[in-house]
Amino acid sequence: MGILTSMFTAVTGLSSYGNAMGVIGNNIANVGTAGFKSSRATFSDLISSSLGGGAGSDQIGLGVFLNDVQTNFSQGSMTTTGNTFDLAIDGNGFYLVRNTSGANFYTRAGQFKVDNLGQVVDSSGALLQGYQADTNGNITSTIGGITLTSSAVPPVATTSAEILGNLNANATAPTTAFSVTDTTSYNFSTGMTFYDSLGNSHQMQLYFRKTAANAWGVYSQIDGGAAAAQTNMTFNASGAVTAGGTQTVTATLTNGATTPQAMTVDLSALTQFGAASGIMSQTQDGYSSGTLDRINVDKEGRVMAQFTNGETRALAQVVLSRFTNPDGLVNVGDNHFLETVESGAALAGAPTVNGLGRVLSGTVEQSNVDLGKEFVDMIITQRAFQANSRAITTSDEMLQELVNLKR
Repeated sequence: MGILTSMFTAVTGLSSYGNAMGVIGNNIANVGTAGFKSSRATFSDLISSSLGGGAGSDQIGLGVFLNDVQTNFSQGSMTTTGNTFDLAIDGNGFYLVRNTSGANFYTRAGQFKVDNLGQVVDSSGALLQGYQADTNGNITSTIGGITLTSSAVPPVATTSAEILGNLNANATAPTTAFSVTDTTSYNFSTGMTFYDSLGNSHQMQLYFRKTAANAWGVYSQIDGGAAAAQTNMTFNASGAVTAGGTQTVTATLTNGATTPQAMTVDLSALTQFGAASGIMSQTQDGYSSGTLDRINVDKEGRVMAQFTNGETRALAQVVLSRFTNPDGLVNVGDNHFLETVESGAALAGAPTVNGLGRVLSGTVEQSNVDLGKEFVDMIITQRAFQANSRAITTSDEMLQELVNLKR
């Protein structure tokens, strides 16, 4: 009988819209959950029956069912926190995290912290995965948990240096014998700090003495000791170095460091113009030992360590993953998604590469729940549930009238 069918049809509506209210309630409950992606309920009608036993315009539907719960992976708004390991993805991609059992999960929630072992983990303790760096800070293709090193950076002895500057072409050649204590015996001098194999700093002083037109004598002095003559320099009529542009300075050390220490000093960028002598820049490749001072994460996801000796070195690079069908991911709680056959295999890559987004340090991606839309959907769902309940009570009244015919 059609009256009984209408009651069962309305029951499917009560069940479907009750579940839809659960989806809406879950969205509203997670409005403050970082990286949360809202969901929506979609419905389909049940197979229709035909009054005449065939297809046609006399079909009557049998109700509705909750067909699917779709996840909305649109970008959430960004909030600045200042915490280095609050990492937001601006664009496509998911963080790869691994729990203590070795299972892989994917997440957009970038609220990470450092545990007592120096490992970067999320709130559930799963380790953030990234491309590992070698001892020189070069990023490799090996993926593993990101761990902050606490070891010191060993010192590196200076092997080369470079000086850029000018020697005055109008300078007068000194007539007195060269002496580091007699400033009239040379035309210009400059100093540079260098490091030995133990990381100790030393002072190298270079003295330039004009000997003739376009010709200069060079002397070196280490830590205030005796000066040593170096290779003479010559310049052409355009003021460019033609000989003596590379100097080898040898330091004899007595502090237990490797000795003698030979350093190649590049003077080929010096000029001889008719202007005052001076140095524009000087560099050398050595440094002392250093300990970890601070950590920062750049937009390409590289975890950069800065040490007390001024050196910076990459420790790892955050790996991001994308999916052909992210709607196929399964939400398993703790802001984690699980890869499935429907989602397709994870395609891993570095941030900003192959369509993956950039990483914003000190920023949290908020939930993408739109409260205004959720409240409107709540009203519609409530009214639909109410209407289905009225269909049941109305069908009951019709049955009551049918029963009363017997009286």
